[in-house]
Amino acid sequence: MRKTAGLRGLVLPLVAAGILAILPYAGASPFTITLLTESLIFAIWAMSLDLLVGYTGLVSFGHAAAFGLAAYAAGYFAREVTGDFFFALLVAEAVVIPVALGFGFVVARVSGIAFAVISLCIAQVLFTIAVTWRSVTNGMDGLVGVPLPRVAGVTLASGNAFYLLTVLCLVAVYLWLTRLVDSPFGRTLQAIRTNEERAASIGIDVHRHKWLAFVLSWAVAALAGTLMVFLKAGTTPMSLHWTESGNVLIMTIFGGIGTLLGPVLGSTVFVFVRDEFTTRFKAWQFVFGLVFVVVVLLFPTGLVGAVNRIRSFLWRARS
Repeated sequence: MRKTAGLRGLVLPLVAAGILAILPYAGASPFTITLLTESLIFAIWAMSLDLLVGYTGLVSFGHAAAFGLAAYAAGYFAREVTGDFFFALLVAEAVVIPVALGFGFVVARVSGIAFAVISLCIAQVLFTIAVTWRSVTNGMDGLVGVPLPRVAGVTLASGNAFYLLTVLCLVAVYLWLTRLVDSPFGRTLQAIRTNEERAASIGIDVHRHKWLAFVLSWAVAALAGTLMVFLKAGTTPMSLHWTESGNVLIMTIFGGIGTLLGPVLGSTVFVFVRDEFTTRFKAWQFVFGLVFVVVVLLFPTGLVGAVNRIRSFLWRARS
């Protein structure tokens, strides 16, 4: 029964993925495809944060550290060595995971506001390094000249080809994270989120599980950073800044934490609404912030929670 329920839960996401895959061939404009590509990359990043916030109960104000570090590592390797996407991704993971192991060992020992502040400090330290290490990062001018990605020797032109690669990455991450959070490890993380002290009292190694969740979260974020540096053909220190950490946290909360599907929905709405507001309002940050606050107050469980409530209401009305 549980297996059947799990398969049913995957039907809607897989149908949505199929729709996303055919959009370039259904009349969507190149600009729309570019915005969708960016939103799906953000979705991968937001899902990685949701593993910490929604499933482990660790609110990070510095998740840009993993995203920006991976972008620099992959972008520098692609520019100086080869533009092969999977080699660049491998290099990004080889840089990000050891850093996550080191920092995670320390930050996993704390929770709450202490975790949030330390994670913020980590990101700001990396931001400062990116600004000052000009021989590698080019300072605030940013890393430029990243070539188009190649997969199996084929160069992926920006547009439909890279968009489809992003869709495949999103689907793979979603399926893997769905399996992870439904595993005994994922259930243990949720027990830690609910009550850390009680989890420890029944024999759960809280520090080790939080440490592993931190590392896995950074590893997934590294994939998003690698995709973004190829999409933008470069990156800047702002990819490590606390404001970017705030943006991905907004996407996750906006969509609905602890759902995985919520971050996908939240990031998509965020990117398209932000684009619309920047063209219509001079003070678009204020307007967007106001909309975000109103939505969160009306629907504390995010957009996914709102959809579920509407669906339940319609079902009861029909019954």
